[in-house]
Amino acid sequence: MMDNLVRNLRVLWRAESIIADIRFRQMMTRSSLRGIAALLGAFAFLMGNLALFFALEQAWGTIWAAVLIGLANLLLAIILLVVAERSKPGREMELALEVRNMALQSLETDAQAIQQQLSDFRNEVRGVREAVVGFVRHPLDSVLPGMLVPLAGAVIKGLTKPE
Repeated sequence: MMDNLVRNLRVLWRAESIIADIRFRQMMTRSSLRGIAALLGAFAFLMGNLALFFALEQAWGTIWAAVLIGLANLLLAIILLVVAERSKPGREMELALEVRNMALQSLETDAQAIQQQLSDFRNEVRGVREAVVGFVRHPLDSVLPGMLVPLAGAVIKGLTKPE
C-alpha cells in the first residue's frame, strides 16, 4: 500500500517536472519571438522617423526606400507576434498532463483506502473501549450471561435436595 503511494508520488513529481519544463521552453520561445518583434518594431519606428526626416529634407528621393523598409519591418514584427501567440506546446504536454492526472487519481484512490482503514481501526478501538468500559463498570453484566445456566442448575439442585 505504501509502495503504491510512494510510486504514485514519484510519478506525479516526474509529470509535474516535465510539465514545468515544457511550459518554460514555450515561455522562452514566445519571449524570444516577442523580443525580436519588439526590436523590429523599434527599427520600423526609427526608419519611419528617418523617412519623415528625409521627406522634409528632400521631396521624393530616398524617402520611399526608407518608408518601404520601415513598413516591411513592421509587417515582419506583426507576423512574428502572430506566430508567437499561436504556438502550442504539442503532444508531449498532453501526455504529461495525462500521466499527472492518472497519478493524482491513483493517489486519491490510495488516500481513500487509507482513510477507510483508519476509519475501520477507529471503530475497532471504540468497540474495544466500550467493551472494557462496560466490563469495568458492570462486571456482573458481562459475566452473568455465561454463568446463568450453571447458576440456575445449582439453585434448582439446592431447592430439590431434601433436608
